[in-house]
Amino acid sequence: MISSIEFRGNDKTKDYIIEREIQHQINTVLDSSLAEEDRDRLDNLGLFSEVKWKAVPLENGTAVLQYSIIESIQKTPPAAFPTYDEKTGWSITGGWIIQNFRGRNQYLSIGGSIGAEDSYGLYFSDPWMFGNHVSLNLELGRTFFEHLFLDRSVASSGFELELGRWFGEHVKTMIGTGLEQNKFSNPLDTLTFSYIAPQWSIAYDTRDIFWNPGQGFHFLHFFYWKLDRTNEEKSALIWRQSYSTFISLGSNPKKLVLAMNITAHRRWGGKHDVWLKYFGGSYSVRGWPLPDRGSYLPSRQSFRFGHEYVHASLELRKDIIPKFATAYKIETGLSVVGFVDAGLIASDWSRLPDQQLMAGTGFGIRIPFPLIDVIRLDLGWGFRQGKWNSPALHWGIAQKF
Repeated sequence: MISSIEFRGNDKTKDYIIEREIQHQINTVLDSSLAEEDRDRLDNLGLFSEVKWKAVPLENGTAVLQYSIIESIQKTPPAAFPTYDEKTGWSITGGWIIQNFRGRNQYLSIGGSIGAEDSYGLYFSDPWMFGNHVSLNLELGRTFFEHLFLDRSVASSGFELELGRWFGEHVKTMIGTGLEQNKFSNPLDTLTFSYIAPQWSIAYDTRDIFWNPGQGFHFLHFFYWKLDRTNEEKSALIWRQSYSTFISLGSNPKKLVLAMNITAHRRWGGKHDVWLKYFGGSYSVRGWPLPDRGSYLPSRQSFRFGHEYVHASLELRKDIIPKFATAYKIETGLSVVGFVDAGLIASDWSRLPDQQLMAGTGFGIRIPFPLIDVIRLDLGWGFRQGKWNSPALHWGIAQKF
């Protein structure tokens, strides 16, 4: 019989932040599966390097359900440091990040960068801003960089406000709106797009651990309207769908997981060249390097570009060193991954069946890291029309799906 529930190790995080994730009741028989689910919910807050539970027997025959917590690094001092982005390159980034602002699981970041990307911005989020899983996200900022494959520089500024809510344990919705202005410039002309951007999403999520699932589903539908304030012909509706499933292949603490995803991107309305999507890099079809201005030439690799696409991924993920907290309260660990990606991309959805499949396969490593969940390195080989590419190395943060 569990007579009480205790938490240990939350020096910064308020008790009620933890209490609202615990569903095990007192004065009931210990339910180890429910205690494990509570542990997973605490891990999913993203605040802790390590969370463990145990039942501590008492002399009166009851027990205390005890959760031991090691808090992760939850803020950075105001500082500047080099950063690398696969699409833009190296920059010097300065700012202040607090992942657990006021100990209330609020996220606040203020900062900017110079170098390959010049930017400044502010981001704030609170998953329980108005109680009972009603969240608020607020973001504003400006960024300037050289376009990846077009002979244009990009200046983008915007403001975004989102409200979200969980319904039950597995359904999450979000509604929001924003203001955007994007300028694409070269010596000959400047293309300006000014939008009001309402958006809505719904997700069904049964994953056990968000950053590295061992089982469950994650289905997402995201609708994004770009309503141009100056030219109706530039307006567009975007629908992104993502379907992921995770299957555990054993009960060993060093997880072996089969992970599968399929993602589709539809676009109706304005389809100017500056809004082209592409395949390559760490977030679409791996094994293909990011495109550049040479590969964009029609005589080279035009098959990699379009406005609408579908791609799928299969990954076999194996923990080598399960995540743990070091003496400095920094989470670390190591997983290895084997992957296969494939997809089709075209200017219009109706033209997808006419395209040749792009594919890639390879392997990678995953290292848990504070504030960003995981560092990801993948080495892959692309395949199309019976030919293999030279190997491409990809860098990313967070899982591909």
